[in-house]
Amino acid sequence: MNDTRQSSSNPPVRRARRPGWLRALLAMLAAAALWAVLAGGAALAHPFAWLAIALTGGAVLALPAGRALRLNPTALPGLLGFFLRTSVLGGIDVAWRAVHPRLPLAPAFEPYYVRLPHGPPLTLFMSMLSLLPGTLAVRLEGRRMTLHLLDGRSDNAATLMELERRIARLYGLDPDPPGSAR
Repeated sequence: MNDTRQSSSNPPVRRARRPGWLRALLAMLAAAALWAVLAGGAALAHPFAWLAIALTGGAVLALPAGRALRLNPTALPGLLGFFLRTSVLGGIDVAWRAVHPRLPLAPAFEPYYVRLPHGPPLTLFMSMLSLLPGTLAVRLEGRRMTLHLLDGRSDNAATLMELERRIARLYGLDPDPPGSAR
C-alpha cells in the first residue's frame, strides 16, 4: 500500500501506512475528544455521542487512506501572521469602499494559475483566499482558478503568490518550483 505519485516540481506523495483499525481507533478517539470539548464531558454518556463516534470509525474504515501530510510547524506563525495582516488591511479597504461616496468598485473575474498540488494544500489555499476580504475563488479547472475580485484594477497577484508560497512552506513543498514564473 505504498502508493507514490510523482509531481514535476515536488517529491513523491506517499500514502499513509497505518493499518485501518489503528486509523479508525485514532479517529474515534479524536471524535470523542472533540465531542467532550464542544459538548462537555458528561455529554459523552449520551447515545448520540456513541453513535457519532462509531460512525466516525466506520467512515475511516470505509474511505481510502489519504496522503501522509508532512507539515512544517515553523511555517505556521508566518502564514497566520500574513493571513491576519492581509485580512485586516483587506477589511479596512472593503469598509472604506463601502462608505466612500463614489463606491470605488471595479468587480472583475480574473484567472489565476495555481502551483500547489491538488489536495490539502490547494484546499487550504482556496479556503484562505475566499476568507480574504474582496476575493472569492469561483471555479477551479486543472491549474486555472477563476477569482471574483471587488477591484480588478489592484495588484492581487502578488498577494496570492505570497499566500501560495507560505502554504507551500507549511506543507514542506517547494514554494517556487522550476518553471513556475508567471
